[in-house]
Amino acid sequence: MRRLINFLLLLFRTRRGRPAALVMLLCFAVLQFYPDLSPFRTLRLALFDAYQTYLPRARNSAPATIVGIDEASLKLFGQWPWPRTRLALLIERIASYQPAAIGLDMIMPEPDRSSPARIAESLPQLDPLIRQRLVLLPDNDKTLAAVIAKSPVVLGVAGFEQETLSTSLTMRTAPFIVKGGDAVRYVRHFPAVLKSIPDLEEAASGQALLSADLERGVVRRLPLIASVGQTLVPSLSIELLRVASGHPAIEVEVSSHGIASVGIGDLRIPTQANGQVWVNYSPFLSERYVSAADILAGRVNPELIKQKLVLVGFTGLGLMDYQTSARGERIPGIEVHVQFLENIFDQHFLQRPAWLPLLEVAILLFFGLFFLITLPNLKPRLSTILAAIIAVLLLPMGFLLYHTNGLLFDAASLFMEINIIFVSLLGSSFIESDRQHRIAKKALQLEREAAARVAGELDAARRIQLGSLPQPATAFPDETRFELDAVLKPAREVGGDLYDFYMLDEHRLFFIVGDVAGKGLPASLFMVMTKALVKSIVLSEQLDVSLTLNRVNEEISRENPEMLFVTAFAAILDVESGVLEYCIAGHDAPWLVGTDGTLYQLDGEGTLPMCIMDKYDYPLRRMQLTAGDSICVITDGITEAMNTNGELYGKIRLTKLLERKAMLLSPSDITVLLLDDVNNFVGEAEQSDDLTLLIVRWCGRRAA
Repeated sequence: MRRLINFLLLLFRTRRGRPAALVMLLCFAVLQFYPDLSPFRTLRLALFDAYQTYLPRARNSAPATIVGIDEASLKLFGQWPWPRTRLALLIERIASYQPAAIGLDMIMPEPDRSSPARIAESLPQLDPLIRQRLVLLPDNDKTLAAVIAKSPVVLGVAGFEQETLSTSLTMRTAPFIVKGGDAVRYVRHFPAVLKSIPDLEEAASGQALLSADLERGVVRRLPLIASVGQTLVPSLSIELLRVASGHPAIEVEVSSHGIASVGIGDLRIPTQANGQVWVNYSPFLSERYVSAADILAGRVNPELIKQKLVLVGFTGLGLMDYQTSARGERIPGIEVHVQFLENIFDQHFLQRPAWLPLLEVAILLFFGLFFLITLPNLKPRLSTILAAIIAVLLLPMGFLLYHTNGLLFDAASLFMEINIIFVSLLGSSFIESDRQHRIAKKALQLEREAAARVAGELDAARRIQLGSLPQPATAFPDETRFELDAVLKPAREVGGDLYDFYMLDEHRLFFIVGDVAGKGLPASLFMVMTKALVKSIVLSEQLDVSLTLNRVNEEISRENPEMLFVTAFAAILDVESGVLEYCIAGHDAPWLVGTDGTLYQLDGEGTLPMCIMDKYDYPLRRMQLTAGDSICVITDGITEAMNTNGELYGKIRLTKLLERKAMLLSPSDITVLLLDDVNNFVGEAEQSDDLTLLIVRWCGRRAA
C-alpha cells in the first residue's frame, strides 16, 4: 500500500502533475463506455431526470387509455382481489367499446377462491343440496377465460431472479424474427416468471413482461424485450401493438453493439444495446384515466376506448402499485407503459446511440489534453476562467441535444471529469511552485547560516540560547515535594523549541514547553522572545495558565512579519496539594505516568497554536495528581524523529517505552532512557527537528 501511495504521489509531483492527470483522463475515457460503473452515475441520472423535468414532453396523441381499479371502484365493489366474474364483466364491457387491444397489468397465478366449487370445498358443513348446486355453477376462471378468448387481451407476467414454487421456467409468447445475430445474449435475463393460470394463458391473445428495473427507486427504462431462459419475451407495450395490428411476429434487429431496434411491420423502435428503452415522460394527466367503476356502470365516453390500446391496472393508493418517474412524480406503474406507447405514436424517443459515448470521449480527450498542454503554463486566474467557460458550455449543450434530438448527452460526467483533471493539474502546479519556493528559501537560509557560521555568530547564538534555559539539576536543590528534569537538543546550532520552569511562590511551580514552527535563526529568535514574554507576564501579572496564554498569544501576534506560530503546553502545579492546572495551545498532550502503571495522554488537544488567531481563549483544565505521578511533556521532534529508512519514531514506540520502565525511574533517568532510545532508532540519520523533553514528578506534600 505504501508503495502504491508513493507511486501516486510521484505521478502528481512529476512534470507538474501531467502523468497523474493523463492516467485519470484515460480512466475517465474508459468509464464513459461503462456508465453504470462510473462514480458519477448518480449525477448522470440526475441530469437525465432534469432534462425531462425542465423540458417535458408534450402529449400530442392519446393512443392508450388506462382503466384504473381506483379508490372509487374498491369502495363500490369491495377490496381486491375481486371475483373473476366481475373482472370478466369489466373486460366484456371494455370490449363492447371496440378497443384495439386490452392489456392486463395484473397476474392471476392461482385459481379464483370465490368460484362456487371452491366455496363448496371450503365449507364442509354446508348442506349437500346447496353444495351440489354450487358445484354445478360455472367456474369463475373459465368464465373469465371465455371472455378473454373473445377479445384481443394481453396478460402480464413478472420476471423473477430465481425459481420459486409459484413460478415457471417457460411461458407462451409471440414469435420473434431476429436478424443480425443472437439477441438473447444482450437482453435482460430472467430465470423464471410468474404468470397466470393455464386456462387464462391459453385464452389470451398474448403474454407480456411487466417488470422494469428500478434505478435508485426511479423507473427510467423499460426492457422492450427480455428473455426467460433462452426464449425472447416482449414487454407489455410492444405486445399490445402486435396484437392490435394483427402481425404474427415481432422483429428484432441485432448489430455489432447489441440490439439495434425492435419492430412490428413498418414500425421500428430504436433501443439501447440491451434491448431497453428510455421512457420520455410527460406530466401526469388525469385524462389518461377512466375508472373501472364508470366502465361497469356504463358512464364512459366511448371515444376514450374505441380503437385505443386499453390497459387495465391498479391506481388505488391502497394497492401499492405506484412508481417514481424520471420527473419525480409518483404514478401508477401501468402509466409507465402508457407513456411509452405515447412515445411510440409521437415518435418522441430518448436515445443514447452507440456513437454518443464516442462523442463524449472525444470532448473529454480534447479538453483534457488541452489542459494537460496549456494549464501548467497559464496563470491560475486565466486557467480558472477557461475551466468555468467549458463547464458553462457543457450543460446547455446537453439540454440542446435533448430538446432537438432526444439525445441523453452525459454532460454531468464530463463536467466532473474535466474539473477533476483541471483541479489535479492546478493543484500539482501549486505544489511544484511551492516546492521550488521552499527550495529557494532553504538555499537562501543555508547560505545565510553558512555565512553566520564563518563569523562564529551561530555558535555564540547557541551558547546564549541554551544558557538562557534553567538547569534542572541546580534549580531546586532542597526541594522534596517534586522532581524535575528537562533537555533541549536543537536540530541545528540554534532551534525553535523552548522550556522553562520556576516557582511562582512557595507552593506553586510553573513550567512550560513550546515549539516554534520552523528551525534555525528565525525560530530561535522567536523562541527567545516567547520565553521572555511568558516569564514576564507570569511573574508580573500572576494570572492563571489560561489567561497567561491568552495574553501571550495577543502580544506576540501584534508583530509577527514572518507569520511564525508557537505550540505550547503550560501548567501550574500546586506542590503541596498535587492539583495541576494546565492549558494546551496546539501542542501534543503530555503523558501522565501513574505510580500504579497507568499511562495516558491528558485531555485538551485540538486547540490552535499561538499566533494563528490574535483573539483566542485557551481552555483551562484541572486535575488531581497522586503522589508519584509524573507528567511527561515532549515536542514533536521526538515522535517525528526519522531513521534512514524514512520511518518515524512515533507515539506507539514512545508509549510502549514509558509503559515498560517510566514508573520505576526518576525523571532524570527517564530523560536519559528516552534520549538513548531515540538516538538508537535514528542511527546515522541526520536530526530533522528540534527535540525537547520535560518531566515533572509530584512526590507529595512536605512532611510536617
